[in-house]
Amino acid sequence: MEMNIVIGLIAFVFMLGVIVLIHEFGHYITAKKFGVYVREFSLGMGPALWQKQGKETVFSIRAIPFGGYCMMAGEADNVEDEEDQEDWQHDVPEDRRLNHKKIWQQIVVMAAGVCMNFLLAAILYIVIALCQGYVVVSEPVISEVIADTPAETAGLQPGDRITKLEADGDVQTIESQSDVTTFVNLHPGEEVQMTVERSGQDQILSLTPELDEESNVYLIGFRSTAKAVPIPWYQSIGEGLKTMWNNTTLIFRSFGMLLSGKGFENLSGPIGILDVTTQTASMGLLPYLSLFALISLNIGIFNLIPIPAMDGGRILILGLERIFRRKINPKIVENVIAASFLLLIGLFLYASFNDIMRLIG
Repeated sequence: MEMNIVIGLIAFVFMLGVIVLIHEFGHYITAKKFGVYVREFSLGMGPALWQKQGKETVFSIRAIPFGGYCMMAGEADNVEDEEDQEDWQHDVPEDRRLNHKKIWQQIVVMAAGVCMNFLLAAILYIVIALCQGYVVVSEPVISEVIADTPAETAGLQPGDRITKLEADGDVQTIESQSDVTTFVNLHPGEEVQMTVERSGQDQILSLTPELDEESNVYLIGFRSTAKAVPIPWYQSIGEGLKTMWNNTTLIFRSFGMLLSGKGFENLSGPIGILDVTTQTASMGLLPYLSLFALISLNIGIFNLIPIPAMDGGRILILGLERIFRRKINPKIVENVIAASFLLLIGLFLYASFNDIMRLIG
């Protein structure tokens, strides 16, 4: 048990380190391409454990393995000490500062980190598909109804094909068993209207999935038949990208649920991710790589959120300045950035509280 925790911690730190490194490298390589002066490229936050002076950039590894940064001239909100920022930027020519580059170049630099996260996820999903050499096909056809479950209570029968699910106005056409699992867990504890095809006729049944305490997922209570279909190596690219697309749409749907005020109880922070990483790492390399890709996607999409503390917010500000052909008041930007940081800290604390309650519950 203790060894699993150690392995999980190592796997967790390695995973976040690589994802952050790839993200910040996207900013770094595009900034250098456009001639932006980069003072420091750091993996981690806090006190420096190791530093090496490059031609003009200091490369650092810092003590806290969460986060990192690419410190560019002309980007005021990515350094901790504003006075220090003014000192080191004093001798940087204006044409080497990010905020003096063309708008499209600034947007490319800001978006490059997210693009690298997507690229990493795509490569991992393709590698997983290539290593597996097959795809799992699980049609939403019931092969067995488990006793004393919502499925039995609702009247589901072997042979029923689930074609549509609806909950709280959200309607989804079902093509696979994974669609069913995803839908019920996006609507935890909610009543679900299920359309099934039975003997050529549509039947509409109502049920409320129940939480399985052991797996911490909501279940209906039936089994379906799955089969592994071998694929040639070249189809791994398409299957990997298909998996990435499905998970990307799932993440956006989850964000949509949060914006509507639902699902906050399912938020996880570093503690929850560490726990999942520990469990996944013990299952083998491919499950770990799958989680690796999913976290990279989540971090990439999270950075697209249009609030000024994130890359998406900076891109939004640049777009608005381009549209209105004038700079937004720096004081307004600073205040919104401060407020968005407080929001992110609040979400972090709330998610961490959820993680602790789940672990001790």
